[in-house]
Amino acid sequence: MQHQVETVHYDVGDVRLSGLLARPAAGPGRGTVLALHGGGSRAAYWHRDNAREASLLALGAALGWTVLAIDRPGYGASAGMPRDRQNLDHQVGVVFGLIDALPAHLGDDHGGGVFLAAHSMGALLALRMGASDDGRALLGIAAGGVPLRYSAEKSAAMAAVPTDRWDMVPPMRGPGTGSATFFGPPGSFDPALLTREGRIVAPVPMAEFIDARDNPETIPGVLGKVRVPVHWTIAEFENSNQAGPEALAEAGRLLVQAPRVELHTQPGVGHNMSLHHAARAYHLRILAFAEECREARANFT
Repeated sequence: MQHQVETVHYDVGDVRLSGLLARPAAGPGRGTVLALHGGGSRAAYWHRDNAREASLLALGAALGWTVLAIDRPGYGASAGMPRDRQNLDHQVGVVFGLIDALPAHLGDDHGGGVFLAAHSMGALLALRMGASDDGRALLGIAAGGVPLRYSAEKSAAMAAVPTDRWDMVPPMRGPGTGSATFFGPPGSFDPALLTREGRIVAPVPMAEFIDARDNPETIPGVLGKVRVPVHWTIAEFENSNQAGPEALAEAGRLLVQAPRVELHTQPGVGHNMSLHHAARAYHLRILAFAEECREARANFT
């Protein structure tokens, strides 16, 4: 069954957020998956028109979930917001404000709570949300592509960005910034994505970039405060961040207060997991974990 995906807008205080919304065909919804894209992307990262089989929104709606992919603060309708409001801590407040408003917007489709599906820089936001006092109300978090540490090449490229000149990050060049950094081997994704054109790509707000650049120093303290279940995924062909079994084990050690941690390596994908042919398999795992979190919240709390 084809599920309609609609463009939506929500006002959270003085911030206007845009996004994509898919509702279950037969309500009420089991819950709401709020999807947070990575840096330099938009909500369409989770729903490409020409690859509906890879869409988290279409799949989630088919399984009875409401799925809302937003353009994070500083992207889409809120692009161009002042630099002092672009950082991840400010984004935490805006997104929680949206979550507070969702029952009124979605009605019965809101379902049994909110689960965060988040990628890369969006996962840094989701984990900060999970580490806050308000985060205890979340069903759980699926975090993919989290940079505990960057590759040496990407770290050098990020350090070379002059952060005092612009409000948005200029294109980075050289090792650690090309397509091989973000995609798996040929055959694992649609090569048309390498044009980096269309609805998916957007400039990165500078304050967010600084948070991401400094993340290897700040994230241990964040992860130690997360108190909801976490599904943590690293791509088989991850070249943007340091990866492998050691990185998975480190994430597990740092998430000391999370009541459940599931560590996973996703075969067949590079850093941008949802833009690969294996995206459906990855999204099925996310939704299975969300379902388990929903059942645990409903029956054991």
